[in-house]
Amino acid sequence: MLEVQNKAMKNRHILAIDGGGTRSRVALAGCDGTILSQIEGGFANLTSDFETSRINIETAIRDAYEAAQVPVDSLQRDVAVLGIAGANFGDFAARLSGAFDFAKTYVVSDREIAIAGVLGQANGTLAQMGTGSFFVSQCQGRTKQIGGWGLQLADECSGAWLGRELLRHVMKANDGLIGETDLTRDMMQRFGSQPGNIVLFAKTATPQDFGQLAPEIFAAQMTGDTVANGIIGTAIADLRRILIALDAAETGRIFLCGSVGERLKELLVDDVADEFDHDLAALISSPDGDGLIGAIALGCDLLKVTWPNEAV
Repeated sequence: MLEVQNKAMKNRHILAIDGGGTRSRVALAGCDGTILSQIEGGFANLTSDFETSRINIETAIRDAYEAAQVPVDSLQRDVAVLGIAGANFGDFAARLSGAFDFAKTYVVSDREIAIAGVLGQANGTLAQMGTGSFFVSQCQGRTKQIGGWGLQLADECSGAWLGRELLRHVMKANDGLIGETDLTRDMMQRFGSQPGNIVLFAKTATPQDFGQLAPEIFAAQMTGDTVANGIIGTAIADLRRILIALDAAETGRIFLCGSVGERLKELLVDDVADEFDHDLAALISSPDGDGLIGAIALGCDLLKVTWPNEAV
């Protein structure tokens, strides 16, 4: 009987997704968490575009099964943990969960899987800064969270926030409120030297669209561009205030994750900015896991809860 139970569990898989405003990372894992395939898919931000996100997720799921050479119809025996940006708002999680035929589907925000993958149950502070951003600290069983409210209301220090700030500075330079720099001139030329084109872009731009401008800021910052320096300085000052509000120093470890987080970590580790305290910089660490690893770990737990009699 035990052999039958073992075989039953081993025939099940975990489909894990870490979906954000620029891309999705998808893995198909065995019941023990061993990754069988890992691919990248399109963006998945439910608040920006639910239907396109759903299609991107559906395509990525199919590709992950194909890459692992596992029949896609076996998903009816499998579990899925989908950590997707925006899933914690409205009825998005329920709508997305009902779109797929997994035996069990668990839809949470990308925040939840990042916490599981980076912090687990341990003390620490996570500053996740990619296209969007959120911040959380854990210390002695206490949890504090800041942000994660989207670009319209928050997303401090994120790629989308940086890109929007860049265009704001371009318009200020156009109006003569600040001096032009190579960065503002180059960006204005990108939009045909027509301020109205920037207005039209901003009117419909998604966080992903704004976020694609962020690398220009970091590149210009390396040349000493004053506008780039000012934008990054503001981001670092905001990050400092957030970490202080989270009591990050008490948690003992700070993890700066995501595409922007990695860039800021390089700046702060190599040369502590005036806006950033040395004691905070000294706590910056490299995580052992990430959101995708967190989703797989949650998937292992979901398997055990769903089929407790199928011993691994």
